[in-house]
Amino acid sequence: MAITNNEELLLAKKQIIEVAKELHEVGLLVRTWGNLSQRVDNDTFIITPSGIKYEDLTPEMIVKVNIHDLSYEGDVLPSSEKAVHAACYKVRKDVDFIVHTHQVYASCAGTLGIKKILTYFDDEDMVIPVAPYALPGTQKLADNVEMTLKKFPDINGIIMANHGTICLGRNSKEAVFEAEKMEVACHNFLSDVCKTDMNHGVEEGFSSHLENGEIVYDIPDTPQRVKNIHKEIYRRRPDVKYIVHNKSEAVMTVSRRANHMRPLLDDFAQLIGYSIKVPSNEQGRDGDSYHNIKKHVNAIFALNDGAYCVGKTYDDAMAVAIVLDKGCIAHISVMRHGEGHYLSLLECFKMNHHYRKSYSKLAEK
Repeated sequence: MAITNNEELLLAKKQIIEVAKELHEVGLLVRTWGNLSQRVDNDTFIITPSGIKYEDLTPEMIVKVNIHDLSYEGDVLPSSEKAVHAACYKVRKDVDFIVHTHQVYASCAGTLGIKKILTYFDDEDMVIPVAPYALPGTQKLADNVEMTLKKFPDINGIIMANHGTICLGRNSKEAVFEAEKMEVACHNFLSDVCKTDMNHGVEEGFSSHLENGEIVYDIPDTPQRVKNIHKEIYRRRPDVKYIVHNKSEAVMTVSRRANHMRPLLDDFAQLIGYSIKVPSNEQGRDGDSYHNIKKHVNAIFALNDGAYCVGKTYDDAMAVAIVLDKGCIAHISVMRHGEGHYLSLLECFKMNHHYRKSYSKLAEK
């Protein structure tokens, strides 16, 4: 239904913010990742901005965008995925609300290199198409989503490979339900097909932060072995002020193997890095290898002891911990499935560079 006056437009912007906060609270949206939009009429839609936390949104920050040429009103930058939303509205005239998330289990299912997920929800069979991979924010990604929607005209939820989901509805309630349904269905798929039944989250071990140049440990009786790792991280990374030690089930599982984690997800490459090593027990130095403490890698694994996630602020370090856990679930799922689609080194480098130079600075601002 078209929005015809400024009063209705303001109400629509407030509704987008309300829905975004609800999805943020239940974990389907994290920090500034993902976006929501609503159709205004046949030529325009409103969408959440780029680089602003959902809890900080105001109606003035919701941006009106032209469906046809992606021009927008005002000084606030719309989401970098505005082209994807525009493509959806052009293909699906029945859709008035769109939710794009980086939700955990659907995103992980989208790394397996398959064209559609055959799963179930409430004992009913369900098909979830997977749009081919393209770099985030590109016209190629929008074209891939458009192609997939045309191929599956009756489907309201698709996965963008190695990225996240696009969920469609005639209203916000339908779009949100689609996101929730996909997450349950993809969790079922990972459990049944990949034998990966893992809860997503952060299990903190021994964390710390700097105060006036001194290390303050969250747990007073932190083992000396762990303190040595913290000290080395702060020494080699003067930009780091917080360390969150993540010992979740998935992170611990990965830390038990000598491995080289290749990124499977866009947000992993952006936020954590593109060359993640898990130390082995070479020369008897169990858990005492620091070879992966380097400038643009924000997670440092310790053998059989999880990973140390770093950042300038506690929120930054915790965001790394959250994304790392999801990345580890994806990694384990691909290993158990026997195949997957990894991001190329060039793709990872481009995303990591763009995030550091542009997106993260926009978020800070």
